[in-house]
Amino acid sequence: MPTHIAPLAGVRYSRRVVPDLGTIMTPPYDVISNAERAAYMVQSPYSMIHLILGAEHADDTADNNRFTRAAALLREWRRTGVLMQERQPALYMYQQEFLLDGVALRRTGFIGRVRLADYQEGIIFPHEQTFAGPKADLLRLWRACRANLSQVFAVYGDATYALEAVLAPVLAQPPRCDVHHWQEGAHRLWLVTDPQVLAQVQQVMQDKPLVIADGHHRYETALALRDELRQQNPAAQATAAYEYVMMYCANIYDPGMRVLPTHRLIQHMPVPHLEALLHQLVWVQTEVQRRAAHESLQQWQHRLETLLRERQGPHSTFAVYAGGDCCYILTVPRAVAVQWVQSPHASAAWKQLDVSVLHYALLPALQAMLPATQPGITYARAGDAVLHTVACGDADLAVLLHPTPLDQMVTIAMGGERMPHKSTYFYPKLPTGLVMNCFDV
Repeated sequence: MPTHIAPLAGVRYSRRVVPDLGTIMTPPYDVISNAERAAYMVQSPYSMIHLILGAEHADDTADNNRFTRAAALLREWRRTGVLMQERQPALYMYQQEFLLDGVALRRTGFIGRVRLADYQEGIIFPHEQTFAGPKADLLRLWRACRANLSQVFAVYGDATYALEAVLAPVLAQPPRCDVHHWQEGAHRLWLVTDPQVLAQVQQVMQDKPLVIADGHHRYETALALRDELRQQNPAAQATAAYEYVMMYCANIYDPGMRVLPTHRLIQHMPVPHLEALLHQLVWVQTEVQRRAAHESLQQWQHRLETLLRERQGPHSTFAVYAGGDCCYILTVPRAVAVQWVQSPHASAAWKQLDVSVLHYALLPALQAMLPATQPGITYARAGDAVLHTVACGDADLAVLLHPTPLDQMVTIAMGGERMPHKSTYFYPKLPTGLVMNCFDV
């Protein structure tokens, strides 16, 4: 079956009611902290937070809870004109401008509806595992609202830039929506409604497999809701609204496509003589990097992250820190890693991932040389103060990684495997609040 793209009769905020969309936009629901949630709650009565992560009350019931209240609020906002439905279905060209390490970048893709396909159909591919809890909550929300309140992020590969050529005239026009200075970036939307252009987009995309970059829980929730509604509507056609999910699609060759590393913090695993233990791992090359005089921990971490990026190649490279002024750069040739990764049914490509080498070879080897413990792992974004966390005693080890290359991710996903948890961090995240997909439209 081909990849099927369809325009979206989107539901968007009325600029008469919400002149500055930056006051209502939020990050994706799954990266919002409790403190951020509270701040968004008071920022605007129309904030998306009231829909995606509404307030919970001690007396919530099966009929009155944050999911049912979100659905009621969505209906109210649509009835009173806070939210408006497009008169004509469209694809939404979406462009994000952002700064990364002081460099201005721009990522461009489109938002539309994509026909849902089970993974075994070989049209849409996951690359990470999902968890039941987040999907259960999201299903309750989407079931109540009958809407995709945020989009799945998927990537496709086209080194010929055929779609960019088709859509270049659209981007030459003034955007329909232009939001500046939200999350230190700019966000622009263009509507594509010309039937000929839409047909060209569909033709270009029909032979492009899609790999989910971000939003696995959203995609699998959309599959579950589709299956529910199919059972409730056995006579419905294949073009029913719930057969599709709202998705942002971007070319992996886009100049602004960036994947950042997710570092690891290890708790409950004290390593008093780390250097001596590392030297016992004969398959690991160890190099000492010392903190420079007058160099802050954050400056040192930035230098180490830069060093890891510069050393990408046919090997896995990590920076491991256990406190003090020494950090250890560990290098494992990929051909060697295959022999040591403890996952017998995984492919060679999967075993060569840095995150696989870390979680299925390096950490088990260190743990085997230590007294029995139950280490815990938390995750930190690039730039977060992971060295400081270890230095102040809130973790025993910090492991800095470099980003997973996109070609590795695509190879693993299209080979039918899923990468270890938190293997990728596509940057920047997509905001919530620019457009919604309501099933009853």
